[in-house]
Amino acid sequence: MAREAENVNRNDAYAILAGKHGYQDSVRYRRILEYVMTPGQAELVALLPMKFEQLSDKLGTDVAAVKKELEALYGKGVIFARGLENLEEATFALAVVQLHDITMCSFDVDPVRDRKLFELWDDFCVEEWDPDQVNSWERGEQPQGRIVPAYKAILSSPEILPWEDMREIIKSARTIAVTYCTCRRRKEAVGKKCRSSHAAVDIQFNLSAEYLISRNAGKRFSTDEALALVDQCEELGLIHTCENSTRMRPRWGMCNCCTDCCMIYEPLNRFRVPVTKCVAKSRYEAWVDQDLCNGCQDCTDWCAFDAIEMVKPEGSKKYRASVDPAKCMGCGICVLKCEPEALSLQLVRPAEHIPQAQ
Repeated sequence: MAREAENVNRNDAYAILAGKHGYQDSVRYRRILEYVMTPGQAELVALLPMKFEQLSDKLGTDVAAVKKELEALYGKGVIFARGLENLEEATFALAVVQLHDITMCSFDVDPVRDRKLFELWDDFCVEEWDPDQVNSWERGEQPQGRIVPAYKAILSSPEILPWEDMREIIKSARTIAVTYCTCRRRKEAVGKKCRSSHAAVDIQFNLSAEYLISRNAGKRFSTDEALALVDQCEELGLIHTCENSTRMRPRWGMCNCCTDCCMIYEPLNRFRVPVTKCVAKSRYEAWVDQDLCNGCQDCTDWCAFDAIEMVKPEGSKKYRASVDPAKCMGCGICVLKCEPEALSLQLVRPAEHIPQAQ
């Protein structure tokens, strides 16, 4: 992928902030920062964290003006703090992914009015960030993400562990918020329609949820509302994806992904890299009872990983579904879509398959 290059001042505030994310010389990333911050705001953010009075002295302005700018930046999702009352502890986004998600998920951001923001992000992601991410995933020792099976596909499984059970994950959170999936929102804003067409499906927990709610970027959900949303996501064929650990409230939150616009699955497919380089399989695997299979092919239509094909068993005149274990990620969507109930999820991996939370 081509990277734009030009002579830039590596010591100005935009370059300093871009450098914190590894993109000091990226013209594309700079354009995003210039869109979300004025030069004065960038100078302010580059100094964080710092007390109001110190910022006032450094910038030659009064404390009230500093607070006003920080409140505006907090609202845009450029800086992070535990609420407006803690802005003296505010910091710039920790990484590209954090800035990407927060600047585009707010209910105050409109994909039509603010289309330029989405275009800038899409250009940067497609041309620079996606290939960089894929390269880092290929070099990684362990997948960063993990498939959580559709819970309706494993309701009768006695072996299910709490951190792979959507019911238990949801019930364990003290605060739940739902926000837009920024991958899906970004792609739709630039005219790449997502087949799921359901954007508000990203579930966040506790501190992340409270942060989103505080800046009108997330809607507070009850446990029952969140479980109903999970049902809806599974009906839409979306794949539950979280961090690859035994953490009950995943730091990523709980993504509900499709493979045509997700910032993980779409680049992996585009660069023809195995999904398991970034996302671990669940402990389950789809299994088909060919005696029950009626050959309808619904499972092949719904499988996001091309793990199911129709074969003609020996002695049979009809085609039946067959699962490729190497490709099956254990998401369980095919099980939910199989009307004759020929498909099921079978436990095939031990508890140790999921790394302990650090």
